[in-house]
Amino acid sequence: MSEDELDPISIEGLDARLVNVETILPDLFDMYELRAAGGPYYWATLPRDQAVKLWEELGKFVTWLDGRYLTNLADPSYRLPACWYRHPIAVEELTALMVAHRAAYDTRSAKASSALVDWHQRALWPTLDSLKLRAGLAGCRDRDEHREPHAGPVPFTVTNNYLQYVD
Repeated sequence: MSEDELDPISIEGLDARLVNVETILPDLFDMYELRAAGGPYYWATLPRDQAVKLWEELGKFVTWLDGRYLTNLADPSYRLPACWYRHPIAVEELTALMVAHRAAYDTRSAKASSALVDWHQRALWPTLDSLKLRAGLAGCRDRDEHREPHAGPVPFTVTNNYLQYVD
């Protein structure tokens, strides 16, 4: 087929479609880009400057969460104590909740979706229940002061009792 035989309307249509694909493609690459495990939210490997930035972001998110949700719940046991940041489980779960919130409320999404409902049903409420039960916050909340949730990891030592048990 020669150039003279090409339909200019079809070429224009193809050109418009190509522009559309070129516009969408960078966002798709960003969404599906392969990342190392942990990403920018894996506290254990963050350089100090990134950790400081993440602490600031997390603090803002927790302040927002408290004002928007926690102070409005009928059950005060869901409130976070002022020392929430000293509880490793709370930090990890609240970080995950913040990341899920960002993904659900991503303004680049062109279409309406169920992501907002999913965030509430699959992230917010289960996380709040988990924090209430597992993060060791109740002792601090009830006393208005920080209590260490535990003394830290116990080093494992092979003892005669252990050897007899596993034998």
